[in-house]
Amino acid sequence: MNKRLAKLLQKTSLYGTLAKYYEHMNPEKHIYFYRKHLKYERQLVHLYWQLKGVGEYPRC
Repeated sequence: MNKRLAKLLQKTSLYGTLAKYYEHMNPEKHIYFYRKHLKYERQLVHLYWQLKGVGEYPRC
């Protein structure tokens, strides 16, 4: 697996888990971690489609 893809998967998962953990305990931390999760998720999807050779990823 591509090293950068693996790193992005790890960060996306970590921040998604932290966002979920703080969802009902601390809304400010939830929002902070959820934004980081979205940031890395976008990068992950973009890199995934680049590696697949599609260029820009397909829109739903």
